[in-house]
This record gives sequence, structure tokens and C-alpha cells, in this order.
Amino acid sequence: VGDALLLEADVDFVRERRAFYDFLLIRYVPNSSPPRLTTKMDFARRIAAGLVFGLAVAAMACGVVSMLTAAVLTSFVLVWIQCITVKQAFESIKGRVVLATVAAYALGDGLSNTKVTDVVAEGVVEFGTQLGPIGVLFLVFIITSAMSCIVSNQATAIILYSVVKHVHLEGVSTLQLVVMVVIGASSSFMTPFGYQTNLMVWKQGGYQFSDYTKLGTPLTLVTGLLASVLCYLWVHQPPPAPPPALPP
Repeated sequence: VGDALLLEADVDFVRERRAFYDFLLIRYVPNSSPPRLTTKMDFARRIAAGLVFGLAVAAMACGVVSMLTAAVLTSFVLVWIQCITVKQAFESIKGRVVLATVAAYALGDGLSNTKVTDVVAEGVVEFGTQLGPIGVLFLVFIITSAMSCIVSNQATAIILYSVVKHVHLEGVSTLQLVVMVVIGASSSFMTPFGYQTNLMVWKQGGYQFSDYTKLGTPLTLVTGLLASVLCYLWVHQPPPAPPPALPP
């Protein structure tokens, strides 16, 4: 009887604790490597990686560069300062995730072209008029979170974005609805296969499927309620840009 832990440790961890019974090695994680924190250069790379990431986020937030440009430049810098190798960079590209995301875009366009999103949006508006602005935001969060427990969060966000962009309800902006979709897509707490980390601890920790439902359901409701209230109070649609002035 005991806990199964997933540890990121130095290569000497097993050797130093071989004579003790505090830890029992079950297996190594494939393709894993120990943390690089032993030299001054490793410390410098860690600081540099944090600064590069912060600059990329700031540049995107200020509209200086696009997300794609910032991501590509950040990747090049991380390879250049040897935080990762070129091989590790290419291995981090998950073909299944890319394929699922591309397919989700196609599905979203198909739903829009066939007017399915319009029908769903009309239903949300009709039902949302009885709930109020916060109720609509909470409803969008719950739908997104429930779908994310079955489908990948990337596909969920893409598909439901094609729906919420057609929702026009007084007191609720499109930006608020999109924010709730983004948060809800990352709140797949109710099933073990909703996200990779859920699966990582499912069998190793001795959990049952019902454990995720029992703990994930109230966590989802609390998260959705807080996110809905805060989104309604703090997120506001920026005013449209004025049209360019006509030449004299």
C-alpha cells in the first residue's frame, strides 16, 4: 500500500537511495532526461528562457508580432542558446495534435457553411435571455467543459468558437463568450481521458473513473461560476477602430 509518484530527478537519485526503502523504482519514463540545474550555464539558460518567453508574451499582448511569429522566433532562440536541441524541438511536434486541430477547423467551417452554428447560436440566445449575462457565460463554460472531457481541448475550442461568434445577446460581448470557451476547453476535470495529465495519474494512483466525476464535477461548477462572474466584470469588448480618414 502506498502512493505512486512521477518524479523528475537527477540520475544519482536512484543510486543514492538504493539502500533505503523510502522509494521503490517501478520503471523509468521513456524519453525522459534529468533536470539541467547543475552548472552556472544551466542556470543562465533557465533565466534566458524565462526572459524570452516573457518577451514573446508581451510582444503578442501589445500587438507587435503575431502569435505564430513570436512562437517561431522563441523556438529559434531556445535552440540557439541550447535550451533544447533541434531533435527535441522536432520531436515535440505531435502529429496527432496537429491533425486533430486541422480537422477541427474543417469541421468548424462545415458547421458554419451548413448553418448548424446559426441554429445552435439561436438556441443559446433563446435560452440565454432567461438566464441573464452571467448565466449565459456559465452555460457556455459548462457546454465547453463537458465537450472537452470527450474531445481534445483544441478541437473543442475551434468548434465552439464557430458557434459563439454567431451569438448576439444584449449585455454579453463576443469577447466574453470566447474567453469562456477558452477557459472551459481547459477545464476537463470530469473524466480521466479529458487531458494527458489526468491519464498519467489514473492507473498509477489507483483512481477509478467515478473519482474524476465525483471530484471533477464540483470543481467544474465552482470554476465555471467564478470564471463567469470575473469574466463579466473584467472582460470588456474594445470599441471598434474608427474608419480611416478620407483624403481631402
